[in-house]
Amino acid sequence: MSTPVAALRPPELEPAVEALAADPGLRVLAGGTELMVLANAGRLRPSGFLLIDRIPELRGVWFTEQEIIIGAATTCADLTHADVRAVLPALAQAARAIGSAALRTRATVAGNLASGKRPGAGPAPLPGRDLLTAFIALGAVVVCRSAVSWRQVPVAALYARDGGVQLEPGELITAVRLPLGTGQQGFMKIGTRGGPGRPVLTLALVVDQANHQVNCAVGGHGPVAARVDHAGQWLMDHVDWEAGAIPDPGTYQTFARLVAEGLLAPTTAGPAGASTSRIPDEYRRQAAEVCARRALVRALPPSGWLEQVKQYQIKAEMMRARSAVERAERGLPQSPAVPTAVPGGGALGSAAAKHGPAGPARGSIALDSSGLEAGTISVRIAGPGTGAA
Repeated sequence: MSTPVAALRPPELEPAVEALAADPGLRVLAGGTELMVLANAGRLRPSGFLLIDRIPELRGVWFTEQEIIIGAATTCADLTHADVRAVLPALAQAARAIGSAALRTRATVAGNLASGKRPGAGPAPLPGRDLLTAFIALGAVVVCRSAVSWRQVPVAALYARDGGVQLEPGELITAVRLPLGTGQQGFMKIGTRGGPGRPVLTLALVVDQANHQVNCAVGGHGPVAARVDHAGQWLMDHVDWEAGAIPDPGTYQTFARLVAEGLLAPTTAGPAGASTSRIPDEYRRQAAEVCARRALVRALPPSGWLEQVKQYQIKAEMMRARSAVERAERGLPQSPAVPTAVPGGGALGSAAAKHGPAGPARGSIALDSSGLEAGTISVRIAGPGTGAA
């Protein structure tokens, strides 16, 4: 027979930190996506649970003129909101890569950062911490609160070398502070499988256009994610900051190689302690190169690339206008004779039903960046519902 465990649910932050100070054996519970699994399996026997999911001060995203503040109990689903995606696309992409849609409605920011082992607690499964990679690249600061004081530390300093979370007794993560960015951002994840699978490698890249800096962080290869500073420092001198582009296509491959080499450098993004993953190191290095190259191409395209895209857009618009004029001159109908629904339904049927007999709305230009290093671009015109992105 299982023993009942006490659960406290304070309505505000002050009673929560006081309860934690009175009983350091309490385990803080927000979404429960990790702790409840351990508790149900008999691997976790705390003196009680401290539920913080209904404390208003801990959930939400606040925008100021200098920074963005994210509450500790903010869910991963909240981070995918359009307002967050507009200013923190890398963080929104990282949140969307965590588990299933249902899990993201429960998983929280602090829960993801605090997952895994505590210092001196012995071996533990390698935590996912997908958000950590993005937070490190974004220069995040973690705000912690105890009954006696506040503490603010860079997010990377929250972890010991073996991956343990370095929280003081009775201390609670309350928020994460992020500076406002002015450049492109991106996040990539390679896992053993889709959905809730553990990452083989995660990479976040943040371009600071105002300060002419590029921050890159790599995670998933060891207990702690970390920045690859030497790659970003080298890249600073190879970017046309006025145009927001890279003049030499060979820069992408060199940057990718430097990022991959950083996986072995203990002072940058090397494995902080022994990794519990069995993925070969050579595969990780190759994955790091691919992710770094693709992320940089998307954030800082080759010089002249954007102008070439504009020319394709202008050419496509001219072709549509010329076709409409020619049909009008020949007295041909502007709309095709098609039904509003296609037998058998499907994507085409739903598009026709939505847009009427004139067919789907104008297509969008989708780009294939696989050939950018060689100086070539593949462009295809795709309409809604075709799967192009």
